[in-house]
Amino acid sequence: MSNKPEFKVIPDISDVNEIDRDLKFFPVENTSPQTLTTDQIASFNRNGYLMPLEAFTEEEISVYRSLFDNVLAQALAEGRDSYSISTAHLAYGEVYDILSNPKIVRYVTDLLGNDVVGWGSHFFCKMPRDGKKVSWHQDASYWPLTPSKTVTVWLAIDDADVENACMRFVPA
Repeated sequence: MSNKPEFKVIPDISDVNEIDRDLKFFPVENTSPQTLTTDQIASFNRNGYLMPLEAFTEEEISVYRSLFDNVLAQALAEGRDSYSISTAHLAYGEVYDILSNPKIVRYVTDLLGNDVVGWGSHFFCKMPRDGKKVSWHQDASYWPLTPSKTVTVWLAIDDADVENACMRFVPA
């Protein structure tokens, strides 16, 4: 019998809460970014986020929307919650292809360096008039990673505005 801890692909919150984590912000030290500008790097270091960043064409987003509409339909048919479609990149090769797409990875490597891992994916689908809200939070607090030298890439496949519950960011 091994004394090694057992790791889950999808840890639950009690697992995450048991990890002694370093959640502090790690400023980017990249002085020669390949895609981002040095002003964007400085903005990220000052605010803790960057937006908006162009990655995909309208046509590509339309294809991704169809993909996620199908993923959502399957999840709902299985009785799952539209807010809880996690690790879709493990079940759907097309989602993995988005996660590892050079159009996204180029931004991430400018922030974290070349040694990156696409650790997770989470598909949040806010259904019309569902009334669901997500409280203020720091994404890193949900991940079983330490140190939290990580970034979240949010790919909006719908317009994000006040009417459909857009996201807000608070500068660091």
